[in-house]
Amino acid sequence: MKTNIIFVAAMAIAITFTSCGFGKGATTSTSNNAASTTTVSSTDAVQMGKNAGNSLDQLTAQYKADGNKLDMTNLMNIANTLNLVAASQQFYNNKSNSEYRKNFVKGMVLNSINIDELNADVVTESLSDLVEQTNISELQAAAQKGEATAKEVEKTAEGIKNIINIFKK
Repeated sequence: MKTNIIFVAAMAIAITFTSCGFGKGATTSTSNNAASTTTVSSTDAVQMGKNAGNSLDQLTAQYKADGNKLDMTNLMNIANTLNLVAASQQFYNNKSNSEYRKNFVKGMVLNSINIDELNADVVTESLSDLVEQTNISELQAAAQKGEATAKEVEKTAEGIKNIINIFKK
């Protein structure tokens, strides 16, 4: 059973890194056509927003199920955290681009039961803070070994809890 969970989590992590372009800069088109560049960036922004919204919903549900605790020994929580941080990194890299921001928020709202137009700005600012306080190397190491120690993810987990608390209001 644990092998199946590790396999599923490893696949989720691999998909996250592949689909999010984790660690890369903003996605842009190499075409000289300005319209195609906007389309690619808009599509990327919406998808990253959807990834962030879905990951936050998954983490929120697990947080509530675990008695208002974020269990970072749960491999799926680690995978969702990596997915959230990857999507947030893309947003962070493009936060000065108002069109990207608008489409990222659109994706979050479309793919989340907790995020709406009223709290989207607070959530996106919190995601930027999350990126700044996350040690990606430690989070990746936690995913590879199958669990996280408090030291490895303390700031990240605290940032996620702060975002979840936005939904309670």
